[in-house]
Amino acid sequence: MSNLRALDLWKEQVLLNRNKNCESIDLEQMFLSVLGTNRSDFYTKKQYLSTDNKRELCEMISRRNSGEPLAYILGRKGFWNIDLIVNEHVLVPRPETEIIIKLVLNLYGQKAIQVLDAGTGSGAIALALASERKNWIVYALDKSQEALNTAQVNMQNLCLNINLLRSDWLDSVKSLSLDVITSNPPYVSEKDPRLKADGVIKEPLEALVSDHEGLADLNKIIKESFRCLVNGGRFLVEHAPEQSNLVKEFFKESNYTAIEVHKDLNGDKRISTGIKP
Repeated sequence: MSNLRALDLWKEQVLLNRNKNCESIDLEQMFLSVLGTNRSDFYTKKQYLSTDNKRELCEMISRRNSGEPLAYILGRKGFWNIDLIVNEHVLVPRPETEIIIKLVLNLYGQKAIQVLDAGTGSGAIALALASERKNWIVYALDKSQEALNTAQVNMQNLCLNINLLRSDWLDSVKSLSLDVITSNPPYVSEKDPRLKADGVIKEPLEALVSDHEGLADLNKIIKESFRCLVNGGRFLVEHAPEQSNLVKEFFKESNYTAIEVHKDLNGDKRISTGIKP
């Protein structure tokens, strides 16, 4: 990288990385992170990069071009109204998942409830709900200790209070103990070509892939959730759009009623819900 002001170096790198994974918006976020500045100052004030800054940027660009998600490189990702620490142990939170937050908040309003997020990863769903409803008792469960460690850091950074549990799905959860259970479980087939896509290729496989064409964990968590809910309790689960019909059958087999499928921001069938009668 030549000895130019930061903005000119950014323009230079945009040209050099054309047709690569590292797009102009990624480069912008990297420059802002390394400089510790905001977009307004970056474009209006003369700022320069030190030798260490340039070395750090070169490493970031290389990582991004290898397919690593920008969120891992920057170490953070925005979700709902919170900013989360993310790393290679957890999935990068996606906007599609925010539909779960909206649904739960609209369904229960200010009513005090106990809610658990199963397979919480970074704690995104649990912490978003806790940030909106201080009177809710929120649990976040994962079988990965590394994921729970990440969720704990996020809880502390956000000054929120959630209860972290380590468990293989709902094995350690008491029957008839929860009003709401949410989950974004692994639901991708190991043969799915999307696993090789930019960004996804570097995310933890155990948080993405499930047996039986991506359906095993969906089936398991739907069945287990019924036992843990109080009568009238709800289960909300994320899945692939093409899995919605099979997920509906899983809900029916587990004796759920009032089964509904909700579309995400792209109009895809993304979230299924059911009530325990």
